[in-house]
Amino acid sequence: MEQEITEAIGLGSSQLQPEPKPIPEPEPQVTIYDFADLLTKNEPPKKSK
Repeated sequence: MEQEITEAIGLGSSQLQPEPKPIPEPEPQVTIYDFADLLTKNEPPKKSK
């Protein structure tokens, strides 16, 4: 009876698996300086009055 209770609760089985190791995030390919350069190159021309 005690064994049935522990199996029903889940203590008798080894269903738990360890968490996988987190995958490290890759380094960014574009820096903030590159982004600012792209913005200035692709800005529409300013309209003069």
